Amino acid sequence: MISSGPDDRVMDGGVKHWETVELFVLSDVLSEEAEVAAAWCTRRLEKRDVEICRFPAPRHRGDIEHIAALAAERGAIILSCFLREDLRRALEENCSRRGVEQWDGYAPLRSGLEKLLGLAASEDIGLLHPMDTEYFRRVRAVEYSLEADDGGNPSLLGEADVVVLGISRTGKSPLCVYLAHRGVLAANIPLVPGLDPPPQLFRIPPWRIFGLTRTPSVLGEIRSRRMAMMGLNPGESEYGRIGTIEREIAYASGIMERLGITVFDVTNRSIEETAYEILSLYKARREIHSLYGGAGE
Repeated sequence: MISSGPDDRVMDGGVKHWETVELFVLSDVLSEEAEVAAAWCTRRLEKRDVEICRFPAPRHRGDIEHIAALAAERGAIILSCFLREDLRRALEENCSRRGVEQWDGYAPLRSGLEKLLGLAASEDIGLLHPMDTEYFRRVRAVEYSLEADDGGNPSLLGEADVVVLGISRTGKSPLCVYLAHRGVLAANIPLVPGLDPPPQLFRIPPWRIFGLTRTPSVLGEIRSRRMAMMGLNPGESEYGRIGTIEREIAYASGIMERLGITVFDVTNRSIEETAYEILSLYKARREIHSLYGGAGE
């Protein structure tokens, strides 16, 4: 959030800049793509805090007016990707009237293609989400991610496209749900010292398995907040203590090294970024495996 006070800005090369800013991401159909683009850009703004705020897909002009008013009140910037022309114009008008900075991530590309091809783009949202095989695959993937969450039903691991490993609070479950919405059958297994992973895990080709880790200090903060939300005293449990976390990380690292898998440090990564890289690696490895058989393993 940007405050109205001048003391909330920092000096950089003799120019005052906001140290913290909110970026509102709006879309009627392309929310995932818009979020990934926003995450990639903001990560590269070192020493600045950019908070990405997502909103449900606006359906009416009133929704647009409310969001634009909120952005003006909080000094936020808006990134939009609208297929519907009436929503795009309503946002443009509201932002202009209220002095809100707004970037359109879709219209320039659309107008350029229309000019090159001599065609007008359709505003039919249904064209982007047809009830086809891919749609039902995504539904099945979401169902699978819930059935195979947190080590549940190890017998299902053989069906997984991707298996995610990590100790508690590394973000395994939300990552798998995100992958599921992209049609990937994603299971996750918690790694806990003293508990052996299910034997089915070691029968899965390593190229399908990915590990997650975070720095101990960040994990400690996340776990302490989690315990406080549950009404527990973090100081009375080993769960959030750095020593405990370091031992868990060492144990998990040993398992991951034994499996020979790719590991992501997600300390400063968004779920969208990690999912994008896993998807890219998975598709490339699957292609190699299909062309050369065992070479993909």
